[in-house]
Amino acid sequence: MASITDLTAITKANVTANDLLLVANSARGDNKKFVLNTLFPTVQTNSSASGAALWTGVENQTAITLKGIRSANSRLTVTTATQDIVLTIVEAQIDLANCNNSSNFLTSVNLASNVTGTLPVANGGTGATAFADKAVIISQDSGTDTLSAVTMSTNGQLLIGGTSGPTAATLTAGTNVTITNGDGTIEIASSLASVSSDLDMNNNDIDLGTGYLSSDGASNGLRVTSSNVYIGASGSYFNTDALNISGGITLRTNASHTIQIGDGNSPGALSLRGQTNTATNGNGGNTNIYAGTADGSGTGGTLNLYGGDTSSGTGGSVKVITSVAGTETDALTIDGSSDVTVNAGSLIITSATEGLVHTNRGAVTQATNHTTGVTLNATSGIITLAGVALNAAAEAEFTVTNSTVQADSMIMLTVQCPAAASATDNATMVAQVSGVSAGSFNVRLTNPGAGNVSTNAHKLNFLVINNSV
Repeated sequence: MASITDLTAITKANVTANDLLLVANSARGDNKKFVLNTLFPTVQTNSSASGAALWTGVENQTAITLKGIRSANSRLTVTTATQDIVLTIVEAQIDLANCNNSSNFLTSVNLASNVTGTLPVANGGTGATAFADKAVIISQDSGTDTLSAVTMSTNGQLLIGGTSGPTAATLTAGTNVTITNGDGTIEIASSLASVSSDLDMNNNDIDLGTGYLSSDGASNGLRVTSSNVYIGASGSYFNTDALNISGGITLRTNASHTIQIGDGNSPGALSLRGQTNTATNGNGGNTNIYAGTADGSGTGGTLNLYGGDTSSGTGGSVKVITSVAGTETDALTIDGSSDVTVNAGSLIITSATEGLVHTNRGAVTQATNHTTGVTLNATSGIITLAGVALNAAAEAEFTVTNSTVQADSMIMLTVQCPAAASATDNATMVAQVSGVSAGSFNVRLTNPGAGNVSTNAHKLNFLVINNSV
């Protein structure tokens, strides 16, 4: 058997899977073998690791090649100390402006130990080392000037701005205003005993309660209750309608005024009513409307009552209406055509010296003889007959054409003789209406006397009374 020293040597680099190592077991008396290259170590990265491998591999099955550790910049240094590799962060090389603080790794700065000197305004400081007690801090003319303190140790002081900068001052009380300053408090009160200038409420409301607006602060003048307004003294207060007035109403002189309901598409009525007497059998109050009184020989004012106007319809009427037991009756009506109708009651004239007056009556002269027709369109007039005689016991008839006459009109006639001396031998002219039709009436002249009537012209006066308009 060959000696081990006589065998050929083999290096690790040349070992293959065919190279074996004999292992003898003295207890069992058997032998086994190792495959020689399985005894050499290998290097691998843990399967759960996420970092970079620290080695590059095994060379010649004997040497493990490790990676070196170095710093990428000056903010980290790498050194060795005995058996250790030392990594050192150079704090002076770290710029926090380039750091991402989303994970809040930097939560505070110790201004006592991390900052030296006075922190300037430009860096978020005050630029000052101390401030006066009981003061507020203000800035200066420049945004980076050192902040300063304004002492506010007096009761009621406020910081008030101005062109020279903020300053501490107290409020000044104006008219009807009282200011009471306390330690940390300001009380402002107003008595409004008087107002020295116009009071503009800027569209806001005033709650008067049960008080009045007056010229002397007394309980009289104007009072507003809910939606009603009262004008007058407090002792006469009432609020039965939207506007309640205790006293008369006088409008400004030397000017025309109108009291009316505003325009709209659903007209309402405007009523003036005297007082309703609630006493048993008491008389109702009067309602008087007067035109203006003239001075000296001047003419008094005219009281005009107007019916409503219209552009193409029927004009409004003026009515006099009476009322008994709640029943209203049209007593007198002047309609839109200016016709006057006495609807109820009688026309009574009580003075012996007064009566009906009919002005602007018409006049016409008969041309040829007593049978010649005439035309006169008037409800009253004078017809001067032809200057011819009417023989004794004779008659003559003529037609008066008159557009105001209706078929049922009543014609009143009178005869006016020219002179009493003209009546001889009982000669008298008698006139009577012999027929009436629409647009005309006939007049019959009769001489019942024994002699002829005078040739001096007689006159007939007529009045037409119609039964309808």
